[in-house]
Amino acid sequence: MALTDVIGRGWWQAAGVIALGFCGVARAEETGVLFGHFEGRVMIRKTTSSRVELPAAGRALEPGEIVITGDRACVELRVGESGLWRVGRRAVLVVQPGIGRLTAGAAIVRVPVESGWRVESERGVVRLGRGLWMVQAVDNEGLKLVCLDGPADVEAWGEGAAGPGDAAERARLRLRPGELVFLKPGGRQFGPVVTIYLEELLGTSRLVNGFPEPLTEIRRLRNLGMIQREQLKGVTAALVAGASDDDGFEVAVPKAP
Repeated sequence: MALTDVIGRGWWQAAGVIALGFCGVARAEETGVLFGHFEGRVMIRKTTSSRVELPAAGRALEPGEIVITGDRACVELRVGESGLWRVGRRAVLVVQPGIGRLTAGAAIVRVPVESGWRVESERGVVRLGRGLWMVQAVDNEGLKLVCLDGPADVEAWGEGAAGPGDAAERARLRLRPGELVFLKPGGRQFGPVVTIYLEELLGTSRLVNGFPEPLTEIRRLRNLGMIQREQLKGVTAALVAGASDDDGFEVAVPKAP
């Protein structure tokens, strides 16, 4: 399917929606979103227009602009001094004042602030704590979340964009590097925590390796992957999954021995 067909059919409206934004009032140093490296077919379109523009490194992403990536494309967006979105193929990113929306595809998200960032799907909202995450929309309109660097906290905020709701009702988890969890539709509950092979994910993911400038955390991430590998050698019945896909991740839970 051509990218022009994607735009014309409103493809981003059909997929599960993720919105990545800031909790509360954004700090001044976090409000700027600039294009970094990109490759492949990447286009920009305003929500109020059918006109398509091409990106440029250093260009500011303005409110109401949609970033669309093609089959073999990827793009890096820098938020303030240290925040980061790395978005893979067949993705759509919409940024509005203080909030962004990623429809379909997968993204690496670096959350640099203790207050965390808000992540929305069409049927659920989470708060990602400070750390490095991999996020993907799934077919049931929930979210797939992997902690890459932590431990880091994730909190379920319920359904829709109304807000976090009653603090007493929020499900909370602290994930370690290499742990994956699904946010269930409705946004109030998480599925079981699954351990994936972090070292394999880091070695195969295009979101990690497909950019000329490595992640600033990459040495630490590789060390964490090696440590996890050694720890898993002594585990005989762990729920451990492989990682595949060149720009995202999949889970294939093995049968119990």
